[in-house]
Amino acid sequence: MRLLVVIPDGVGRFRHGRRVGRAAYVTYEKTRKIETTVYRVARDASDYRGPRQVLVDAWIPEQHRAGFLPGDLNWVGDGIYRARAYVNENRTTLAPFLASGDPEWDVREVA
Repeated sequence: MRLLVVIPDGVGRFRHGRRVGRAAYVTYEKTRKIETTVYRVARDASDYRGPRQVLVDAWIPEQHRAGFLPGDLNWVGDGIYRARAYVNENRTTLAPFLASGDPEWDVREVA
């Protein structure tokens, strides 16, 4: 199964404020979307108003691994990262999973 997933793409900094010496710097995580192979799909327990995103275990190619922070705990295997996939962007691929009502699917044999 191939899905469009959201992965980290480094750390960004934003300067907030106009006065010299009184500006605050905000650090945030930049993200980007890639289409990749997914091995597991699970419902997100925090979506109480309906599924907007699902948790996926996705294979990340070597050329896309540069933006990950060192020591990230979302790595679950060799080259497999636990990421999020938005339902609106993958609605046709995720339709059987969402209609089934199951909390988790292992889709290794489908991939």
